[in-house]
Amino acid sequence: MSLVQQSRPVREDARLDEARHSVESTLRDIVDGLHPDLSRLCGYHFGWSDAGGTPTGDGAGKLLRATLTLMSAGAVGAEPATAIPGAVAVEMIHNFSLLHDDIMDADALRRGRPAAWVVYGTGMTTLAGDALIATAFRALRSLNSRPGLDSADLLLAALHQMIDGQAADLALEQVPVREVDVPHYLRACAKTTALLETATAIGAVLGGARTATVDALREAGRHLGLSWQVANDVEDIWGDPALTGKPARSDLGRAKKTIPVILALRAGNPAAAELAVLLDQPEPTDDQVQAQADLIERAGGREQAEALSGRYLEVALGKLGEADVPEVERDRLIGLFRLVAGHHPAPAGGDDRASARVV
Repeated sequence: MSLVQQSRPVREDARLDEARHSVESTLRDIVDGLHPDLSRLCGYHFGWSDAGGTPTGDGAGKLLRATLTLMSAGAVGAEPATAIPGAVAVEMIHNFSLLHDDIMDADALRRGRPAAWVVYGTGMTTLAGDALIATAFRALRSLNSRPGLDSADLLLAALHQMIDGQAADLALEQVPVREVDVPHYLRACAKTTALLETATAIGAVLGGARTATVDALREAGRHLGLSWQVANDVEDIWGDPALTGKPARSDLGRAKKTIPVILALRAGNPAAAELAVLLDQPEPTDDQVQAQADLIERAGGREQAEALSGRYLEVALGKLGEADVPEVERDRLIGLFRLVAGHHPAPAGGDDRASARVV
């Protein structure tokens, strides 16, 4: 039986729950210390307030990247709280990327509300993202320790990879659709994989793990990121907007070369040929975008992409098996990995504002 089949839902414990609350509390404190205009924007982006700054009573969501960091520290024998500065830093970098990505992709919605740049403008939103980068590294430098410095180096490398991946993603928009292949796509995936692999690695480093264990958890996080990105591409076309918080088929409408499109075009069947013609249409109508989605599915793009996401998850869980961690802790990470990748329902009572797009 595969690790995917064996995995169970994530089980909470008091230590992890307390550490995650501390992460959110620290995030709030950091945001409160920013310039008032940036603080108001970030409070809105995190979901803590409305556009005018009035508190909503909501939390910052699942904080799954932070949870990966905390659980990785716990898995190698440390208290989850040991990794709180790392978890905070990872969340700050994640949210910087969301703020900037929404501007670059002209995404008007984020988590079911107008994106920050729509409400506050591109200039202030860009500055807010920049501010979150600075606060991330300040959080790690505050540790004033070798593990803290090593974690800062890991995060800096991740930031470079994310920027490279985003550049590759934007460059893909200029490549004729018939010329795009899987290696092009995988380079763009670094915008997602870099931070997930670093979240697990930083938790292990701050938890005092040996290099081999850090490397195994880092590789597990990288393949988890690939699984999530593929699943996210599928969800963009066929997901429920009420759960994703974004319009359906927005990537298709912008002619983005996501993996279901690439795999469908490589199928070499009549639906693939018809899809290639339709994708050449400039500024497709809603009906044409729907037709594209139907052809992608008929050509096999959806089925192949879903299978690919599952294979990447299998690899990720295999890498977890190489890490020197107790079985019970590995089982907990397996449950979280499946939740992140969208291959498991959210725990009862959890924040279910999104399904597979929970990160």
